[in-house]
Amino acid sequence: MKVTAVESFSVEVPLSNEKLLQTHYNTANITRIRTDQGLTGYGFHLVDANIVSQVLVGKDPFQIEQHLEAGLDQWYGAENALWDIMGKAANLPLHKLLGAYREEIPLYLTCIWPGAADQTDVTPKQQAEDVLRYVKQGYKAVKIRIFRPDLMEDIETIRLIRELVGGPDKVEVMVDRTAQYSGTTWDYSTALRAARALEKVDATWLEEPFTRGDIKLHARLRNETEIAITGGEHQPAEAYRGYMQGEAFDIIQPHCANMISTLKKIAGMAEMFGVECIFHGSHGMDLVYSLQVAATIRTCRTQELVYTTPPTLPEDAWSPLNQLVKSETLYTVKDGCLQIPQEPGMGIELDEDAIEYYRIDN
Repeated sequence: MKVTAVESFSVEVPLSNEKLLQTHYNTANITRIRTDQGLTGYGFHLVDANIVSQVLVGKDPFQIEQHLEAGLDQWYGAENALWDIMGKAANLPLHKLLGAYREEIPLYLTCIWPGAADQTDVTPKQQAEDVLRYVKQGYKAVKIRIFRPDLMEDIETIRLIRELVGGPDKVEVMVDRTAQYSGTTWDYSTALRAARALEKVDATWLEEPFTRGDIKLHARLRNETEIAITGGEHQPAEAYRGYMQGEAFDIIQPHCANMISTLKKIAGMAEMFGVECIFHGSHGMDLVYSLQVAATIRTCRTQELVYTTPPTLPEDAWSPLNQLVKSETLYTVKDGCLQIPQEPGMGIELDEDAIEYYRIDN
């Protein structure tokens, strides 16, 4: 089998302004790779089609590691598409081809309320009530920002969630500081105070309390507290060895929209160090390959769904993208768990006619 063509473009399903304001996902970036045996692979990230064509056209799509060495490591949309071809050639979804561990994965909803990034435009009471609505819909885990100037107001949100919903057996609550990107950087005493307070309200983890890449402070906080300390999103592949050797995190979180080869390597390294690997999340089409890889990793016990805008349900948020697939819905959720898609390759079958109809050439 040989690669014959590489394309990269976007699609957009038209939406009303009302649905756009409710954070509905209606766009996707697509890389399409064709072969001389009629198999077509899709990735969901734009690539430079000219550069990728020079690497791949005329080559065996199965030689993924060779292609990465030749320059494909800069273009994960193309690498993902090659895995799609491989799964289709084997007539298996990727998680079966790579060695499956699970057939469904619980979702956790990263809730971002409209208004100020630090969430000061919404009260802790409103946050707790919105979480309760998600729990009533079957979701059992959420993540909120701990951005407010007074961190104890964010602690109060979790206390109210516990009051309305119950303990960790009813709903897990994670918190995310997002390192320096929260707007300010905590000193160690502030992070320690936050961790101690979070332990008292049974928070599951504290994510990136310090500057991204700071191994020593994360390791120190991990050593001196009981709450899980997590991080690792949007980092180059070589950074994870330092995190592992420095014992920085209880849970490592590579970004899910990534090289499949890289995700598997990071997860394997984490397992050798006794560290969980739970992917930093995304939404829409970007989740497709994450689910296939997460289904093969024992410690990847949950999948993040980012930018959940209360009170919008996840199923409603990605519903515009249902137009692009041949199944009734892009994803199926049961009792807060997303079912791992089972079609050959990436797990879903795209509707070629719909892709062309909604196509926007870049």
